Amino acid sequence: MAVKHIVFMKFKAETPQATLDQAKSNLLAMKGKVPGIIAISFGPTFKTDRAQGFTHALVVDLESKEGLEVYASHPEHAAVLTNDLKPNLDAPPCAMDYEYDL
Repeated sequence: MAVKHIVFMKFKAETPQATLDQAKSNLLAMKGKVPGIIAISFGPTFKTDRAQGFTHALVVDLESKEGLEVYASHPEHAAVLTNDLKPNLDAPPCAMDYEYDL
């Protein structure tokens, strides 16, 4: 079964747009570098009244639970977390994973 990995993030208000653009570019580039990724998307919310302070979401479709483990431990994922996300987040992200049929 495939896995959907969803992460909600709260970026600091002062995070420059160029930094957000670079984070998006690096996140999307993981599709060609991390085995098991079927699709990946990232963007800001447009419904702030329901977002509970979260500003952006990442959705990654992976081939399997094993693919999620590969993704989570992959050096490209670690680099994006360390360089693009963690320094710019205002709070810990909220992540959920579930299985689904393709």
